[in-house]
Amino acid sequence: ADFASVATHAFAPRAHIGDPQVLLAEAGTGTGKTLGYLAPASVWAEQNDGAVWISTYTKHLQRQIEAETTRLHADDTVRRQHVVVRKGRENYLCLLNMEDWVNTVLNRGRDASPGALITLCLIARWATASRDGDLMGGDLPGWFGDLMGAGQVAALADRRGECIHGACPHYQRCFVEHSIRRARHADLVIANHALVMAQAAWASPAGIADLPVEQEDNTPTRYVFDEGHHIADAADGAFATEFSGLEAAELRRWLLGAEGGRSRARGLRRRLDDLVVGFKRLEEPL
Repeated sequence: ADFASVATHAFAPRAHIGDPQVLLAEAGTGTGKTLGYLAPASVWAEQNDGAVWISTYTKHLQRQIEAETTRLHADDTVRRQHVVVRKGRENYLCLLNMEDWVNTVLNRGRDASPGALITLCLIARWATASRDGDLMGGDLPGWFGDLMGAGQVAALADRRGECIHGACPHYQRCFVEHSIRRARHADLVIANHALVMAQAAWASPAGIADLPVEQEDNTPTRYVFDEGHHIADAADGAFATEFSGLEAAELRRWLLGAEGGRSRARGLRRRLDDLVVGFKRLEEPL
């Protein structure tokens, strides 16, 4: 059977609740397999008012799949309503980080270098016109990293999990939150393996896969994993934690407090000691 016909079976109605349709298929390069699964995925999403998440391992394939969706929706405005590309937060401009950078540069006054001011103006102008705020592979010109320095560009994103979400003054304008909200109403969401697995890990323990179609919201229940042979590697990266020596030292200081005699900073343990005084059942675990 041809790939497109086989891919269609993955979107057939479930025979039993809790028994999803699972399909493992392979096709060579240049055989049109991307459109082979995009077509039935888009039809299922429109007919069931749901979302199909298409997961890849590389950003290059994400861009390729996004380009293929022009065959489904030629008009750019319509396509943005139906198709959303999702990436991790570390790919997007963080407006709070940018605000900190702007304040740092401006506080230097006359000591600020002309190059820093020019770069600041360019990134600010790009931010006001950017389609999605994607610093890594989006509409930011490729030469910008050479001008500003790749490290400085990366520093404008949230790469250490420090997002404060709703407490951020830029929350309503946040590029990441915009993509999340758009994905809730999209037919096709093009994401990567790491993000998809992280989303699944935070899903309801009861699961959403067992809901009848008429009870489903736009929470993803249908997935297509392209580049599926990389799923194990993606899982290792998604659920692993890396610490530099400096980060490990900062974590120790945060937990135990200052260990020298020159600082009175208290760590989490000493702060909790004050809270549980008189509660012996809590003192022992600490």
